[in-house]
Amino acid sequence: MFNYLFNTKKILSRSRYPWIDYARGITILLVVYRHVFEGLGNVGEGSVSYSGLKYFNIFFFSFRMPLFFIVSGIFVGASLARKGIGDYVTNRFQTIFYPLMLWGSIQITLQLAFAGYANATREPMDYLNLIIEPRKLEQFWYLNALFFVSVLYALVHWYGKAKPWQQLVLGAIFYAIGGYCHVQGIKIGFLIDVLFFYLFFAVGHVFSDMVLNTKNYKWLSSWKTTLIALPVFVLVQHLFTTINLNHQDDYYVQYKLPAVFALIALIGGAFVIQLSFLLQELNILRFLRVIGYHSLYIYVMHLMITAGTRAVMLKLFHVQNIPVIMVVSITVGVILPMIFYNIAERMGAWWLFTLKKPATGTGGGQPSNNKEQPHKTVAVGS
Repeated sequence: MFNYLFNTKKILSRSRYPWIDYARGITILLVVYRHVFEGLGNVGEGSVSYSGLKYFNIFFFSFRMPLFFIVSGIFVGASLARKGIGDYVTNRFQTIFYPLMLWGSIQITLQLAFAGYANATREPMDYLNLIIEPRKLEQFWYLNALFFVSVLYALVHWYGKAKPWQQLVLGAIFYAIGGYCHVQGIKIGFLIDVLFFYLFFAVGHVFSDMVLNTKNYKWLSSWKTTLIALPVFVLVQHLFTTINLNHQDDYYVQYKLPAVFALIALIGGAFVIQLSFLLQELNILRFLRVIGYHSLYIYVMHLMITAGTRAVMLKLFHVQNIPVIMVVSITVGVILPMIFYNIAERMGAWWLFTLKKPATGTGGGQPSNNKEQPHKTVAVGS
């Protein structure tokens, strides 16, 4: 039954890049944590009064979404070499844009239907905002940005013959423009995240040879590397947290100090990747691999599930203990999407998550290309 609900045998038997599922698992847990914490604050339940919870909400905030773009960029070169530009763009539409529109529309519809219980105020225009103003729609901005970043990057790579280092330069230019728009408060819709996160996608491509080269696994997965990297990680994330707390704005560093944010995000992302290699080497905490494998499905569904869980606990059972609500909401928000996906997949309802039919039919797994296309994550975030 456990395997039926979570597809653990297939996931844990995969030997190709387990570190990626570890990294995705860590990151999606941090995403759900933040959204649950912020959701409680938005309904006036006083979660911000828990200083420890608030601190860690910001501490793990800087690198989560950049890391998803970095991991996606790691595999773009191999994907284009194997698929070609046409198949690559088609795949991005099938596995990223389609779930964005489908699950975004489902979430908006539920928010409209249960307006009295939802945090957000929705209107029919929000269906179009999934494309033009996704930041207004909670977590779905990420899928929008990932689709347009990956397609634009692929087109520049394929038709512009741009080398990875040239893409990195272009990404830095885009990042500077996006950072300037943030600092000046200039609104340019979905383009702001395309400009801002293109750099991290390029970083992934630039360092792909190093990360995917098995000769480097020894030092990437060593305790010595971890012990050297850990204090640097803690220091820069503490700095990020302190600055944001002092300005009472979780986005202050990202929007007002973009150069500082880029450095902090890259250090944080590098540490999580290195930690994931260590976990792969030790073969421990394997539940993170299962969670990471399902990260896309958790990402698109978790807000609806955690919002419903929060409403039931507060209004039906009158639970007031914030840590209890958070633990239950995070657990349910992670577990139920995995169960729903695997049951749907086994029943032939793969079309709920992708337009690309899995090569194996209904076997409780993702499309066969997922081993080399981990950028289906989301993560992802706010």
